[in-house]
Amino acid sequence: MCQPWVVVISRAQERTRRRVLDTARAYLDAHGVEQLSMRRLADEAGVSVRTLYNHFGDRDGLLTALIRDSLDSLDVATQQLSSTDPLDRIWEAAAVSIDTLVTEIPRSVVRAVLMDDRMVNEVNRDWTGWEPIVAEIRAATRRGVLRDDVDPAVLADHAAMVLFHLQRRWTAGEIDTDELRAGARHAFDLCLLTIARPRARERILAHARSLHPDPPARSRA
Repeated sequence: MCQPWVVVISRAQERTRRRVLDTARAYLDAHGVEQLSMRRLADEAGVSVRTLYNHFGDRDGLLTALIRDSLDSLDVATQQLSSTDPLDRIWEAAAVSIDTLVTEIPRSVVRAVLMDDRMVNEVNRDWTGWEPIVAEIRAATRRGVLRDDVDPAVLADHAAMVLFHLQRRWTAGEIDTDELRAGARHAFDLCLLTIARPRARERILAHARSLHPDPPARSRA
């Protein structure tokens, strides 16, 4: 007899959690992390402060939950790729990852997390966001488009390190969203070039050049 009641409570809690996260996303888009307090968010979401603490622990826990919620959307999106060509699927997966970042997570939240190693580790602990890209690289390897000289997970990690740096610059206002997107995709292209077979290498080079059509002129000694 208790089970239906437990289900009702669980669904009610999930609805409350969803309302809080949606409210937090809108508030942070408008005001930034510096203006956020649990009291303000509780008032905006129409819940008690105690409810916020019960669901998220503290403000950092709320920001981490907001990031994870958006990354869950990313996981779903990368499982619905439309391309059939091996290289196109890799590029599509990378593009979906970056586009989700810039459209679903307030920039102030990304910066708050990136500047806190503890929060970075908390987000990364359970997230498997790069696995779809790694899987696509493995698939391209099996189809003979790429060599198997380097573990795809290693390549993805190197691209992720570049993305981490680009995200910090983006949140600081040093580069715009288009530069973030192009830089991240370029990082993946450079990693793919290390294992590309000749025909694939030509395509990857062309793709990389399209991201940066006007490279800076080399200085002369």
